[in-house]
This record gives sequence, C-alpha cells and structure tokens, in this order.
Amino acid sequence: MDLHPFSNIMSPTDIWFGPGSAGRIAEACQELHLDRVLLVADRYLVSSGSIRVVTDRLDHAGITYHVLSEFHPSPAVSEVEAACDVMRDHQLQGVIGFGGGSSLDVAKAVAMLQTNPLPVNQYAGMYKVPRKSAPLILIATTAGTGSEVSIGSILKDDVTHVKLGIQSKHILADISIADPELTISMPPALTAYTGMDALTHGIEGYVSRFGNDVLRLLQREGIRLISGSLRTAVFNGKDIQARQNVMMGSMLVGWAMASSRLGACHAMAYPVEAKHTAAHGEVNAALLPAVMRFNALGDLPRFRELAELLGEPVEGLSDRQAAFRGVEAVETLSADIGIQRLGALGVTEDELPEMADIAVNYERLMVANPRKVSFEDAMQIYRDAM
Repeated sequence: MDLHPFSNIMSPTDIWFGPGSAGRIAEACQELHLDRVLLVADRYLVSSGSIRVVTDRLDHAGITYHVLSEFHPSPAVSEVEAACDVMRDHQLQGVIGFGGGSSLDVAKAVAMLQTNPLPVNQYAGMYKVPRKSAPLILIATTAGTGSEVSIGSILKDDVTHVKLGIQSKHILADISIADPELTISMPPALTAYTGMDALTHGIEGYVSRFGNDVLRLLQREGIRLISGSLRTAVFNGKDIQARQNVMMGSMLVGWAMASSRLGACHAMAYPVEAKHTAAHGEVNAALLPAVMRFNALGDLPRFRELAELLGEPVEGLSDRQAAFRGVEAVETLSADIGIQRLGALGVTEDELPEMADIAVNYERLMVANPRKVSFEDAMQIYRDAM
C-alpha cells in the first residue's frame, strides 16, 4: 500500500474547547438550525444527572430532545440500527453525542444512517461512507478517545463480536465540544485508563508509517501534555489545569489520528475486549509498553524522540538506549497510576492463539505499524503484557 506523501488533516467544522464550553450546547443547535434532536448518552450519565449540563440548556432554549441511553459500553451494530427507528418515530433532525467513546461512536453511526442506507457493516473500513451524515454535535466528557474530533466509529458485530471500525470524513462532527470541567468528576481509575488510551493514540500515531511532519506537530504536543499531567489528573482530580492539559492532549492526538492511523496496540486490544469486560483504554494501557518494546527496533530515531517527549534525559545515549528509555517511562507511568497487566484483566494463556490470529488480520491497523507483526510476534507481545 502506498504511503501518503502529503499532509492531510481531517477536522470537524468547528471545535469549541475550554472550561464552560459545554454550556453553549443550545447555541450549537441553533447554529445548525436544530430544534428536535437525539441526545445519545450512556446510562451512568443519565442516572447520575450529569446529562443535565446539556438538557437544562436545551430545555431553556425550547429545543426538543429524545434521550438514547440503551447501549452497551462496547456498542453493538444492532443497537445503532435500532436507534434509527427512534430518529424516524420522533422526526428528529440531528444528533448530539454526550459522553465518552461509546456514546460518541453511537452518535456518529446513528447520524450516518440518516443519510446512508442500512446495514451498518457495509461501511466498515476506510472511506466507505458515501454521503455526509445528519447534523452532528459531539461533547466529550472524558479525556481519552479523542472521538469528538476523529473520523472513526467503533462498533461490535453482533454475531462475531469482532470490533468494526468505520472511518470516514463524512461522520466528522459539525461542532465538537471539549470542556475539561466535565472531567473533574471522573474517578481516578477512569482518569488513568482513558488518559493512557489518549497517550496510546499519540504514540501509535507518532510512529505510524502514515505519519507526516504536520501530524507530528499535534502528536508531539499531545504526548507532552498527557504524559506531563496525567499523574496529577489521576491523584488530584480537581486540578483544572491538569484536567485541561490531558483533555487538550487527547483532542490533539485524536485530531491527528484520522490521518496517521493507529497500529498494533489497538489491533491487539480489540480481540481482548471482545472476550473480556475490560474497558478499551484499560486494555490499550496494559499492552502499550510491550508493543512499544517490539516496535522500537523498527524506528529507533523516532522512538528516541518519543523518550524526550516523555521527559526522559537522553543526551549521550545511543538511539537504541534512548528508545528503550521511552518504553521504561511508559511502564513507570502505568505503574504509578495503577494500570493492571493483561493477566489481571482475566486474559489466560490458552486464549492467546485465537486473539493473536484475529489481531494480525486487522490490516487497517497493522499496515501502519512500524514493524510487521507475525502471529508469533503477536503471541510474544501478549505474553510480555501478561
């Protein structure tokens, strides 16, 4: 496959970032001429009352909404397709996604299906969505997935339980809102593994074979912000500057991710998620050091740069020594914030062959990895992460 020699960044029409930006949701609807919307938010955000950040403003502005919260943390294709009936029955004009990656993935897919016919599975892969989705507003409540600015929607096939990745500029948000005040209530564990998910996006994108200098500008700053502030965000969650740094970093690397793509860490995480209940960011975090250790020999100069971005002193070291300092920095960060290894997430040795076979066939992800990953390589990486 040919690599892209040019700089290409796909972006939402508008990005609203900063404390208090979620309070402008009614203004966002008015800008898109929406007065009847589907509001996608997970069950916790509804039951905890967090959703009122949005609904109070919509009520005040006289905007009608229907809340959709009946979907799993790893949303299934059938749940998205069922939501289309809700859109039709209530004659809704557009979609607001409010939440973490699951809510935003569902919102993107539902908006896509308002202008593109069923079934969902036909759009899995790169750039297979033919028409722009219905009006779409995405509000991030976690600092991890970068989904509010990305071109991706990840859903689970109901039959095979394999994760399907829909990647298209036609599912980008019209307005993306990232408000760090929404992350203050996140518990330490959620802050830890969503932050590590964002760091994984930055690191995999930075060493991707599809990377370029423009994308790496975003990734460099994102990696620096996340790695420098994640510990504080985990252990002193009310520190708004740390929260803002991690959310900004997550958004920057998520923005670049659309064009740089990801790699082996995500490819190997998906089969684990299909078998176990661990969250996406939790699995990525467990795998990241082992994947980095494998990949480093594929691009030592780039991994040296990563070590510097992660705050490691590398002057006087060879490229190889410096590259592995970066791996150690990620391992130390993971240990400090309580990230568990794969074995603690329930993964067993006898599951590894099936998962390795699935992982190496995620061509959309593996093609961007700096080293080719064989079945045997994937087995060893899983073992190193156990």
